[in-house]
Amino acid sequence: MLDIDPKIFSISRPSLENYRAFIQRDMIVETYRSSAGQMASKGSLHRISINRTAHHRYAYRLGTGSFHKVNRAPFTLGFQPATIPLEVDGDEAEYISIFQSPKLYSNLINGDFNPEHLHGDGLSATTDPTTLQVALSLALAVEQADRTDPLLVEHLGMALVCCVVRLLGAGPVPSERPMTSENLKRVIDHIENLLGQADLSVGELASLAHMSPFHFSREFKKVAGVAPHRFILERRIQRARLYLADGRETLASIAYATGFSSQAHFSSVFRRLVGVTPKEYRHSIRL
Repeated sequence: MLDIDPKIFSISRPSLENYRAFIQRDMIVETYRSSAGQMASKGSLHRISINRTAHHRYAYRLGTGSFHKVNRAPFTLGFQPATIPLEVDGDEAEYISIFQSPKLYSNLINGDFNPEHLHGDGLSATTDPTTLQVALSLALAVEQADRTDPLLVEHLGMALVCCVVRLLGAGPVPSERPMTSENLKRVIDHIENLLGQADLSVGELASLAHMSPFHFSREFKKVAGVAPHRFILERRIQRARLYLADGRETLASIAYATGFSSQAHFSSVFRRLVGVTPKEYRHSIRL
């Protein structure tokens, strides 16, 4: 099981089966089956939990209040605000659990999100299809860690923030100004200059455009025709084609030179976008 720094988040749980975890920037994603028993947690991260199977017995206490027994149907989303302790006593269930930094929420909705002021029942909601799809996509990142695109995971994390805020009725996402041609050029130039850096992030690009990350992603897609993570992937593949045509670098070297986290991730994306593997592509242009 993943060791989370107790200074960031402290959690004690019953025994877990089929546990897997994925960490990226301001987010941790877990998938597991929890045995029956008690859980206690508190930390500086927001925690979103979605039970993939129903609880027949479930009681919780948020903060210093009393325990509440509730029906927890499959795909119920629970939100534990940062700094607020949570205790749970329930039977076994399968879970997707996601930890996110509060700054992701404050950056997106300009600080107008105060979940610690919501009533306990207001921090739980039936998951809608869009939110569930985002959560399942994040869970898939856990299953395919060596082939997962960090930019896509970052985008999914921002999408989850919007879904959570909407489900909890905690306030609308404010409107922002549109993307200008000057900002777009600045962002694209930055991408081209730093294409080989694996840690290139949507948040970094959004700051160049003076926008919140989620609004930036929407505006970029409007003017560029594709989402930022897709644009960067396509530019990385185009540069990889040049390396493959040159023929002097190994596939592993090309993967790291074009910002992919591993050769496996590079090969997976290349085949998905081009239709053949990098090795097959290199062979075809030498015929």
